Amino acid sequence: MTGNEMDALDFPGADRLRAAGRVAPPSPDVVAAALAAVRSAAGGPREDAVEEVELEREPVAAVVPVRTWRRRLPVLVSAAAVVVVALGVAFQPWADSGGVQGSPATERTAVRERTGPAPYWKVRTMTWQPASETGKGPQKSYRTLWFGRNKALVQEDDGTVVETGDFSSETQQMAYDLPGKSLDWDDVGKLPTDPVALRSLLAGNDTGEFARDGLFDGIAELLARSPAEPPVRAALFKILTRIPGVRVTEGAKDSTGRAGTAVELDTAFDWRSRLVVDTRTFHMLETSNAARGSREWAGVRLRAGDVAERTTYLSTGPAWEVPKPSPLPDGPFGK
Repeated sequence: MTGNEMDALDFPGADRLRAAGRVAPPSPDVVAAALAAVRSAAGGPREDAVEEVELEREPVAAVVPVRTWRRRLPVLVSAAAVVVVALGVAFQPWADSGGVQGSPATERTAVRERTGPAPYWKVRTMTWQPASETGKGPQKSYRTLWFGRNKALVQEDDGTVVETGDFSSETQQMAYDLPGKSLDWDDVGKLPTDPVALRSLLAGNDTGEFARDGLFDGIAELLARSPAEPPVRAALFKILTRIPGVRVTEGAKDSTGRAGTAVELDTAFDWRSRLVVDTRTFHMLETSNAARGSREWAGVRLRAGDVAERTTYLSTGPAWEVPKPSPLPDGPFGK
């Protein structure tokens, strides 16, 4: 919304519908039925309330004057949804699991045909630290990352884009380390959705604190930077909450105020790892590590409970494109 203008389809989920793509135009009967539903929901046809628009070329249902929008918002949102459904707009796989966090599927990009799963998983993060190694005060840094089957990129605060990533030495695919099995990008799409079978695969036969911590961290990575589908995410979260020593707190909030469920574990290295997960989408909201006792960290003296680092996942979701890496700078390691 800008100024006094508002998109007639500016309702939760509308961006997903725009980004999902188009199907063949509906039949005249379907269009007529949809318009009838709009008129009925809006209280009957009025020249100053709803204007019919040609539907055969562009699936635009109605234009609503600004002066009547706020008063009739609930009715008009419902009417717009009726028309969009009638016009046959379809969701695609990985088209944003719930729309809570915002994702590449909800960004205002050009609408185009997309089929099959997205080739990349895009993550926008904000990392907070109490101090840098140079002794400066609390630091915030923003990054955008794209994880793909065999490519990963990161865009830093200054706009520089570099290729990075953690790849399997055998398959050269994006890798996720778990105690029982090191997963690659293709493995993620084949994971079982049954929590018992999934835990057996991820945990293997390893036991002890280090295996427990590895399972906790590995699931956190899958929830934060993998293209796992919602049923797998739900099973991963269930396994996470049943790891021995884990504490679960409902109704927790991340540092931006978003509600989720906190999952905490005291690790073998005297850190307290905390995850905040949105249990509607099973997407990661935030991860943090706090000292369990007094210790030095990056030039700062931490007391028990002090956070050493916190990463907030501002947005996560599928992406169909990645930026080009920035040119190498002049110098001994550049061009």
